[in-house]
Amino acid sequence: MKNIMPPRFQTGADFFDKALTDCYQSLEYPKKWIEEGQGYSPEDAYVISHPSWFMEALPLIPKVSIYQLFRNTARNHPDETAVIFLDKKISYRDLDDLICRYAAMLKDLGIGKSDVVATMLPNSLQHIVAFYAVTMIGAIHTPIDVMYQTDEVTYQIKNSGAKNIFILDILYDKVEALKKDGLIDNIIVTNVKDWVGSNAIIPSALKYFWDTPKQPIEETIDFFDAIKTITPLEDAETVDPQKDPALLLYTMGATGKPLGVIETHFNLVFNSLTHAHAFRSWKGREVNFSIMPMFHTSGYLLHQLPTLYQGGTVIPIPLFDLEDSFRIIKTYGVNVIFAPPTFFIALMSRPDMIDLYDLSSIKASIGCAAPVPIEVQKQWKELTGIPLLNGWGMTETNSGGIISVPGIKEKDDSIGIPVYSEVKITDALGNIVARDVEGEICYRGLQVAAGYLNKAKETEATFQPDGWLRTGDRGFVDEQDFVHFVDRIKNLIVASGYNIAPMEIENVLYLHPAVEEVAVVSHPDPYRGETVKAIISLKIDYMGKVSEQNIIDFCKERLASYKVPKIIDFRDLLPKSPVGKIMRHELKDS
Repeated sequence: MKNIMPPRFQTGADFFDKALTDCYQSLEYPKKWIEEGQGYSPEDAYVISHPSWFMEALPLIPKVSIYQLFRNTARNHPDETAVIFLDKKISYRDLDDLICRYAAMLKDLGIGKSDVVATMLPNSLQHIVAFYAVTMIGAIHTPIDVMYQTDEVTYQIKNSGAKNIFILDILYDKVEALKKDGLIDNIIVTNVKDWVGSNAIIPSALKYFWDTPKQPIEETIDFFDAIKTITPLEDAETVDPQKDPALLLYTMGATGKPLGVIETHFNLVFNSLTHAHAFRSWKGREVNFSIMPMFHTSGYLLHQLPTLYQGGTVIPIPLFDLEDSFRIIKTYGVNVIFAPPTFFIALMSRPDMIDLYDLSSIKASIGCAAPVPIEVQKQWKELTGIPLLNGWGMTETNSGGIISVPGIKEKDDSIGIPVYSEVKITDALGNIVARDVEGEICYRGLQVAAGYLNKAKETEATFQPDGWLRTGDRGFVDEQDFVHFVDRIKNLIVASGYNIAPMEIENVLYLHPAVEEVAVVSHPDPYRGETVKAIISLKIDYMGKVSEQNIIDFCKERLASYKVPKIIDFRDLLPKSPVGKIMRHELKDS
């Protein structure tokens, strides 16, 4: 039986025992950070994760590039299946060969260390090759959302300084003008049919891409044709892992323009190891259903990088297709799924498919992109027998910064514990508050990104000199050292002076048997300033049978009167981002 360190609220100074200090010392964690943590009283809203809270001991973090971490695995497991894309498998040996060929091609194009290379590809084998090849030559990979239109693509190209881009051929019109205007030197293209199994089953979500004929595009480079005759690059570029950027991910800024978050090789290597060892609750090789898009931090740190570090198999999912998801899980024995709450809600909308397909291979299902409502967790467990855990992360924390550890440190209504890192809750003046008192979640750890590209003011406001990251999220720490997420601070509804968290109301609405999905937003009110509006998608069996007043009465029995929605808006569907997150801002403006 593993000895688990009790909460700091109970143990006080004894919490910082030899196991903790040795662990953080081995990580080369700043001594002054540990000393600061020791200075907080047990009653303060501060938690640092104890190594006994995790599944496996964390090995020493190798000081290598993220590509070198992959190459080490490829040499240790050359014949294992690394990726399955469109029902076609590739081994670690052959994947590394593709990576080294593409890296050689990039060098032949004059791309070198610290240059930025853009990618506009869905989750795919080609995207994985692109990422590792760029980092192999010491360049910086910046993925662009495949849903972006020309103006949005242009902004990221200009802001990042990328002069070369690898795209899906069907998206060529989004970058054609950039080449003509001299903003792009080279456009490398691939088609969705370029890598596909001979007996592949093409889901309906991909039919448009599949049915569109592949056409040669002038003044572009066809990826697979070009790498056929290239001699693979043998040696990776030498990098300083703690200083040199590997990945430039864009996240929405407060001004409305995306901010480029600088991720170093060390950031990615560190979280590859922590994510692999911290909450590994299954035995054997990981088979990861990789649905989170690779222009999002979770597409890398919850899927690809930790899985390939372990020698597991990544199954990139370019577009969500409900029925095909069941098929893939059963066919390939998927055992790990990180996905937004909407994914699990969608699967539960088809209990007939859950009965038909064997989901017993799944050993870990964890919510990401948005907190999973408690009722959704309960429903998933009841239908499948599989626990659905919560987690929290940001682009700035390289994905899973806080997470529940199954069987060791988990709590349904929390987002979990920090992953080899620290959390404190502060008030508006930056002072630490007491446990169970709400405030801003501040986060500190070695996985925190290096800052925002060319945005000194925003970097200074978010990345504090003492290592703390101001997250902009509101939450609290309880007496068991669990972190609780309340809501984004900017999402709070202020009605008649009351601060109302939409997530609290959403959790209540999910208890209603008719509610499929819900988003709660603010609505202008001449008397209260703002009032509460609930936008609801009903389950099919309840459509036309539930009234607005029925929903309001349901809430009145469970919420304080000032929290009860005053406006109910039924919709067939709720708008979602490419990562499956319900888009509140669109609903707020509608």
